[in-house]
Amino acid sequence: MALKKTIKEFKAHLGDKDSLLDTRYQRVADMIELHWGYKEFYSYINKLLVVERDQSRQGFPLDVLQEIYTLQEIHEKAFPHLQSPVKSNGLEMASFR
Repeated sequence: MALKKTIKEFKAHLGDKDSLLDTRYQRVADMIELHWGYKEFYSYINKLLVVERDQSRQGFPLDVLQEIYTLQEIHEKAFPHLQSPVKSNGLEMASFR
């Protein structure tokens, strides 16, 4: 299923636009949906955003990163009891709005 269809806050954020994750990165979208509502969501998002030294990855375009950060913000508001490991270390990821 598409992220836009399953996460009403994400649908409201996107409005008439399609989700780039749904259209260009279906496997990533599927994994986000699988982890949605669980604490493992944060470790998966962290793996998407952090490149280890011995890895060579191209990374995501800025508009896709914005979707990922938006989903992270929505998840934090929807499931406040599942604290982000990044925030628990006193760090906070930048917000793109």
